[in-house]
Amino acid sequence: MTGAPFWRGYWLLFASTSAAAFIMQIDLAMVARLGGRASGAYAILMRITLLDVAVTIASAAVAAIALGHAQRNGEEREAIEKTCAIAVALGAATAIFGFFAYPIFLSMLMGDAAAAPFVGAPIVWLVAGAPFRVLANTQGFLLHGLGRGGAVLKWKLAEIPAKAGANFLFMNALGFGFAGCFLAGYFVAVASSIWLWTRLAPHGARNMRLPELAFARSFLGGTFWEALRVLSPQAAMLFSLTLFSLPWQSAANGQRLDSFAAAQTFMLFILGPLITLTRFLAIRLPAKSVDDWSTALAPMARVGAPIALTAAVILLLGRDWIGATLYRQHGPWWSVFIACLALSLPIRFIGSVVRGLALARSAFARLTFADVLAQWLIAPLVLAFGLSANRPEIAYQSLIWPEAVVVFLIWRSLRSAPEEPVGASWPSKGHVQ
Repeated sequence: MTGAPFWRGYWLLFASTSAAAFIMQIDLAMVARLGGRASGAYAILMRITLLDVAVTIASAAVAAIALGHAQRNGEEREAIEKTCAIAVALGAATAIFGFFAYPIFLSMLMGDAAAAPFVGAPIVWLVAGAPFRVLANTQGFLLHGLGRGGAVLKWKLAEIPAKAGANFLFMNALGFGFAGCFLAGYFVAVASSIWLWTRLAPHGARNMRLPELAFARSFLGGTFWEALRVLSPQAAMLFSLTLFSLPWQSAANGQRLDSFAAAQTFMLFILGPLITLTRFLAIRLPAKSVDDWSTALAPMARVGAPIALTAAVILLLGRDWIGATLYRQHGPWWSVFIACLALSLPIRFIGSVVRGLALARSAFARLTFADVLAQWLIAPLVLAFGLSANRPEIAYQSLIWPEAVVVFLIWRSLRSAPEEPVGASWPSKGHVQ
């Protein structure tokens, strides 16, 4: 698990998820050419569809973990067919929710008159694609779990020009305008899910099948907790921004808020590889024996720790240059943030490993509890105290100590949890409850 094939699979997953983010940037650039409030409406829609995004990410991760457990029981085909069926159902549920809720949220944020051109057909096509987006993402993670990440990456790279071409066709050539972006997304999602299903067929998948109640309960429970864990940091980041702008903050000013907002954006870029490592370990570990886990994680930490330390040193030395060159930011509320982020990187690397271990053991609720505790209790208290004192070196301890507490809580929870067979939470054919 520390050799070249393992890390090749990791980089394939990282590149695949990065390609998906790049497609969103293409959409935003092409929508902006429409003028008016189009780019703002697109950005707001992407924010209010957080539930859709969380379900898409969570169901894919849980499906890949379930597949890993099923492989140990010789039930690979059944797991693929069941998880894909549940993914479609979850996508349909988010589509129904979005059909009624998204127009309301968009009108609340933009005003009824400004939002009027962007409701109707755009939202219909946006929600119509939800079942296929959830399914395609789940299929992609299943293929990564099967060691076929190269096929997923090839399709993701093909999606980039396909989405750009479909955008031009529907938005410009056929005159659908803003709605054309989402119409293009619908057809690309449909094509993706069909093509990815053909890649799963060699592994025995033929038809989606209705899962047993016990399997569905385990899958939906894991998806709930994992979706909550995905949503929590997004909401916590918005809450942190709110703390910076509260009127009772005597030292509140625009420069301080701008530096924090820019630094948060940069942090998301820096943490991307660590988030991918957590997902990749969660996908790959369940298919292996517990003995393999213990013998692989320590060498992995020895390989990754020097990389994390090197990245930390580079950030410490280059924080002022990064701020001035890329974000036009300077001053202590930028430089101290990046310094604290750098100091936290070794801890966050260990955190990504233990999170992957927790997910592989299906400890969804325990992991979510630890993350939410740090993000909503410890970090805000430290940040608020530092803001009140106008001391960035205090406020940005919220980047270090909450993560250290999470690592400690997760590790203690995993060590104190009673040993059970890997995949016990995923009923097999002979153990349907």
